Amino acid sequence: MSVKRNTPVSANADSFCQHISAKGRRCHMLLDKHHRPPNGEKRPPFCAYHADRLKASTPAPDPELIAAELLRSIEDFSTADAVNLFLGNLVKQLARKRIARRDAVALAYISQLLLNSLPALRRESEDELDASAGPFLINDLTRSCAASLAASGAPAGGKVQASESVESEVVPVFQS
Repeated sequence: MSVKRNTPVSANADSFCQHISAKGRRCHMLLDKHHRPPNGEKRPPFCAYHADRLKASTPAPDPELIAAELLRSIEDFSTADAVNLFLGNLVKQLARKRIARRDAVALAYISQLLLNSLPALRRESEDELDASAGPFLINDLTRSCAASLAASGAPAGGKVQASESVESEVVPVFQS
C-alpha cells in the first residue's frame, strides 16, 4: 500500500521554513510567498512567524544617529553643494542598508525640489539687494554722470537724456 502525502507534489524542501528549534526539530510551515523584506533583501527562508521573530530580534538603527550622519556638515540647503553632499550621505546610508529604499526615494525627490528652487531663491535675494540699494545707486549714478559731463566739457545748451541699454544701465545721450 502506498503512503499518501499531505503536501502537494509541487511543494519541495525549498518551500518549507528553514528554522530549526533548540531541540533540533525543523519547522514544517510553508514559506510566506507574499512576505516582502525591506530594502530589497533576499526573501528569508522562514515562514511568516519565524521571519517576524527574526526581525523583532534584530535591533533597528537609531533614527537620530542616521539623521545626524545624513546632515553631517550641512548647515542649510541654500547651495547646490549642500544638497549634493546630502545626496552623497543618503547614498552611503542606502548602500549600508541603514535606511529603507522608499525613504531614500522620498528624500532624493525632496532634494530635487530643493535644487529646482535654488535659482528662484538666488533671484529673490538679488531683487532684495537691488531694491534696498536702488535709491543709493540712482543718486550715485546721477552724481557720476554729472561729474563726467562737467569733466568732458559738454555743451552748455545741450540737453542730456538718459536712455536704457539692454543691460538696464543708464547711459547719458547728448542732443544738440
